[in-house]
Amino acid sequence: MTVNQANKAQQTKAKSSVKHEKFSWMDIVEMDTHFALFQSMRRSKTLTIMVIIGMVLAAGFVFFLYKMAGH
Repeated sequence: MTVNQANKAQQTKAKSSVKHEKFSWMDIVEMDTHFALFQSMRRSKTLTIMVIIGMVLAAGFVFFLYKMAGH
């Protein structure tokens, strides 16, 4: 048996012994990027202001495009 074959055999055994943990709903919610953004925004006034300004600018741009389209 070569060294490469021995390594593959060990990796196969290691993969089969991995424990599968069950996730709760809260774990799944915490993985969401929006949840992380809101957590960060709670801690940072600067980030909150930047997000609000970005949303206002994006809405203004969409309104501008809507008006330029002739509606």
